[in-house]
Amino acid sequence: MKSIKGADPGRKKKDASKSIFKTSFTLLIIVFAFTMSSPFFQMVKPAEAAGTLTNVSILPTSNMVNERATYDIFFKTATTGTIKTIHMTFPTGFDVSSATKLIERSGIGAGILSAPSSTTLIYTVNSPVIVPAGTTIRLEIGRIVNSNTAGNFKVSIATERTTTPIIIDGPTLSTFFPIKDIGTNDIGANSVTSSKIADNSIIGDDISTSFTIRKTLHDDTAGHTHGWNPDISTTAFAISDSDISGASSSEFVSVSVRSGNPVFCAAATGDAGLFGVYCDSPPGNSAELDYIITKLPAHDDVTLSLSASSSESTPSSAFPLLSSSPHTSALPDIASINRKDQTASEFP
Repeated sequence: MKSIKGADPGRKKKDASKSIFKTSFTLLIIVFAFTMSSPFFQMVKPAEAAGTLTNVSILPTSNMVNERATYDIFFKTATTGTIKTIHMTFPTGFDVSSATKLIERSGIGAGILSAPSSTTLIYTVNSPVIVPAGTTIRLEIGRIVNSNTAGNFKVSIATERTTTPIIIDGPTLSTFFPIKDIGTNDIGANSVTSSKIADNSIIGDDISTSFTIRKTLHDDTAGHTHGWNPDISTTAFAISDSDISGASSSEFVSVSVRSGNPVFCAAATGDAGLFGVYCDSPPGNSAELDYIITKLPAHDDVTLSLSASSSESTPSSAFPLLSSSPHTSALPDIASINRKDQTASEFP
């Protein structure tokens, strides 16, 4: 009996220890559950859960420098979350200031675009809902101006839970996409048409001087030196110009005379550095000669059939050739012309 009674205090002590352990464990579970539901935990959790977006790709409709294009932006979410905003940051040199209208979307709710800077776009969802992980999101955005320099570029993308920067996924860089300079290979055959010139798509500065050159001669010292000396009596002029190569099959000169009296004139190329101007009546004093030299590409000659009359193959005498042939008698003073170019206003 004594031994049994002596054992009771030890058993009671063990039972008390078990009770304390159960109570402590229960309190620990309650504290953990409270922490899980607390605002602090909710603030920390998204930062800990931030993932890396996958399949991030950028597809512009044009990859030429400084050109305005429509961009397709694709990415796949890594974390389930309620996406409020999508941030897209372009490299320096791009301009997204005018890209504030969404063309099309998929994988995300309706929203609006804003451009807080020239290189940053933010898509804000009107009514955010939970977007599952693995969802492919596509945004088609127009009026983005490409970089002003050529190269390979990436766009940084991040998804956020609220308007304050609490990131769900990202920032993640896209794969490279190229922007290149415009070269001759980028101009398709027959793509430059008269309508493009007429609507100012192509302006004078876009035309190379190796193809066409425009000049003006006045009735002054510089004009006289080059052979233009209207005096109300002369109808033929020998004009010296170093841009005339003498290849009459590949050069064409068109002329226009601004005179007080109506005058019709035409031009004919001859030797290198020289072409002739022939008028139906003498230009008056102070008349100006405008002319354009066009360097034409090589072409095929059209041959006459055997049945053609001899008169068709005989050059017209209305505009005699300006060369070292006997035709030079039409302009007896050609030998006296000083062919050395002199710089003057409106004459390169």
